[in-house]
Amino acid sequence: MYKFLKLIGRDTEKYKKVSFFCLQGQITSSMTYKVYKALKKFHPENSKAIALIINSTGGSLAHAHIIQRKFDQVRKKHNIPLYTFAEDYALSGAFYLLCMGDKIFCNKTSIVGAVGTQIQTLNILNLFEHYNLEVRTFNSGSNETFLQQLDPLSNNTSTNILENISEQQNQQLQLQISQMIGNRQNKEQVLTGSIFNGQQLFEDYKFIDGIGQYLNVLSNEYPQNKIENATQKTQREKMIEFFESKLN
Repeated sequence: MYKFLKLIGRDTEKYKKVSFFCLQGQITSSMTYKVYKALKKFHPENSKAIALIINSTGGSLAHAHIIQRKFDQVRKKHNIPLYTFAEDYALSGAFYLLCMGDKIFCNKTSIVGAVGTQIQTLNILNLFEHYNLEVRTFNSGSNETFLQQLDPLSNNTSTNILENISEQQNQQLQLQISQMIGNRQNKEQVLTGSIFNGQQLFEDYKFIDGIGQYLNVLSNEYPQNKIENATQKTQREKMIEFFESKLN
């Protein structure tokens, strides 16, 4: 319909869609793949605006950066405004994605911020001692055995991790966000690794553009345009998955 109306010279603006992409859960390669699939079938020329609906406590900073670049390429190439919305959480790498929006919205109780690094490792030294198992490690450098699961975690090691890994990544990510958001108010106070709720960011820091749920905001901004979920599976995809599950 859109292509036909454009071909005959009719006004197509009201037939354009506002497409939103849901980013739920941990930021991993799986989320990046879902974004890639959704963008592959997305038609930006038929879009009035795009929106990211974020509900995540963070995850891989590398994949957050990949997702950011993919959406940045689309909006710049086709000159489409990008809205970002925080639902329950937008922490760490998810806060990075939230900040990329031309307009940023949160709920009053959204928990956002906390740009940081988390490392989890399991120490199994006692298990090996119980069964009298010997571990032989050969390494070529002093850092090759860093964070080995058989080494007891000392205060010095913890301090070294925080000073040499967490601080560097925090500074790098905060610098990227600072460059990305430009001249938003009070960004120095917000980009400190602290946690805020949506109401604080809007009323106290004037950092975001408003408080609101994405469907209400998008409906008010684009009352004549259809709002659709770009990450929702099509009927064809649902049928393929159904028959694949039956065949397997």
